[in-house]
Amino acid sequence: MLAQLRLALALLPALTVALAAQGRGEGVVTTDRHFLTSQACATCHSTSELARALWNETGDDVSPFATWSGTMMANAFRDPYWRAQVSKEVAAAPHRRTEIEALCVRCHAPAAHHDALLSRHETPSIGAATQDPLARDGVSCTVCHQAQAANLGSEASFSGQLEIRGDNRIFGPYPEPATQPMRMHTGYLVEHGPHVRDAGLCGSCHTLITSHVPGHGPFAEQAPFLEWRNSVFSDEAGRTEQSRTCQQCHMADQGNLKIARNPRGLDFNIKARPNVRAHAFVGGNAFMLDLLRQNREALGVTASDEALARTARATRQQLAHATASVAIEGARRDGDTLRFDVRVTNLAGHKLPTGYPARRAWLRVIVRVDNQAVFVSGEVDAAGRLQGVTDERALPHFDTVTKADQVVVYEAVPIDKDGHPTTYLTQMVAMGKDTRLLPKGWRGDGPEIARTAPKGLGDDVDFVGGEDVVHYELKVAAGNEVRVVIVASLLYQSVPPAWVDPLRIVTTDEARSFVAMYDAMSKEPETLALTVAAVE
Repeated sequence: MLAQLRLALALLPALTVALAAQGRGEGVVTTDRHFLTSQACATCHSTSELARALWNETGDDVSPFATWSGTMMANAFRDPYWRAQVSKEVAAAPHRRTEIEALCVRCHAPAAHHDALLSRHETPSIGAATQDPLARDGVSCTVCHQAQAANLGSEASFSGQLEIRGDNRIFGPYPEPATQPMRMHTGYLVEHGPHVRDAGLCGSCHTLITSHVPGHGPFAEQAPFLEWRNSVFSDEAGRTEQSRTCQQCHMADQGNLKIARNPRGLDFNIKARPNVRAHAFVGGNAFMLDLLRQNREALGVTASDEALARTARATRQQLAHATASVAIEGARRDGDTLRFDVRVTNLAGHKLPTGYPARRAWLRVIVRVDNQAVFVSGEVDAAGRLQGVTDERALPHFDTVTKADQVVVYEAVPIDKDGHPTTYLTQMVAMGKDTRLLPKGWRGDGPEIARTAPKGLGDDVDFVGGEDVVHYELKVAAGNEVRVVIVASLLYQSVPPAWVDPLRIVTTDEARSFVAMYDAMSKEPETLALTVAAVE
């Protein structure tokens, strides 16, 4: 009884703040649950014109709340592509709705899932969760910061199975935290938890292992964390100069800042913390951020246009300058034959592309003679489809290119039990093709080979950890006095047409809505890298 009384007293300030916030229409849930929404955290971890906390030197708002609000993580539950794909799965197997939705909610509405788990309730359906402020918050503050260190990086944590105890403790990256303000305003006891910088924290949801098809073992639908584990970026065997965690690459360092201000909008009397990380979680999905921004009202997105646009800009900056490089090597002419190599280098700490297997990158190569294009491979039309390619999903991997329709595509193609390409998660049993660029330092005898090895490379001996070299041998009729120019670029799509096409025949509201939004968007691919070479 005494322990319960102490807990009730500890939670009383948080309940007061939560109820006050609800009165302002901010939708913060009360503390009869194990999580608070982002609005409760924003009470102190957002900027105020009266405080210096969380403004950078150029006057930009780099607070956790502001930078997070315009991300795919904040909008994970509102994501219309995810909603459409889930509805497609359920439409194909309506008797499995509860199983399918429970798996998907685990990572797209983790606060609602873990709150139900801790309360010994069933994970809510997507329909029920739509009415829950915790679910609408997507991947939010009090999920990641309540995760325990115990099972991070282990099999037990994968597929969204973070260990959260509901013991009212919250973890931050800095030692000697000022505990009283958070205890007073939220009821949480803040502790130093260096594990919030651990790649395994991100690896929980970014390692999805499923087993849906009888007679077939577990399938790694996506595994960026396992790919990182077999790279020079991993720090699990000890840090090196090349080690980088997910947080170091995807959360920009904002320098030294005070990390909170008080609820009245004034600065706390706390010291600045070093290397404060923005919570923008810059990934590889600028397309979906643009789609969210252009459909804010229809999707109920609460982030501002500028917050979404800012994250999309940061995403494109990272894609264009820190993701890959291409180089043209050994360009030469032998009569009317033009020979050259294109070296593609992966700068990321995981496969490129990674994550949801829809994503693809490919080489576009253009050869010009007297400023006229005489060879074009890898161009796309207005719908985002590869020109000159009949069946994009059936493209093999090419080590040597001699014709325009031999497009080098770096992609994963999941297959069903009959060996056919599929976009249905519940039907995937293996990768029929996985030619995504390997991370630097990837080894054939390294960790996680069984779940991350490439497939479908043929005898391509120069597809190795960190890079691929593609050989071009083209017939180009041009006199020796004519200058030949080669333009090579690496392009990328996060939502290719081949993954949207199956949604076009699905009659659910979610599928129809997303397809309409998708069709209204520009399909211009992202450019990850570009280079030019001239052959005299």
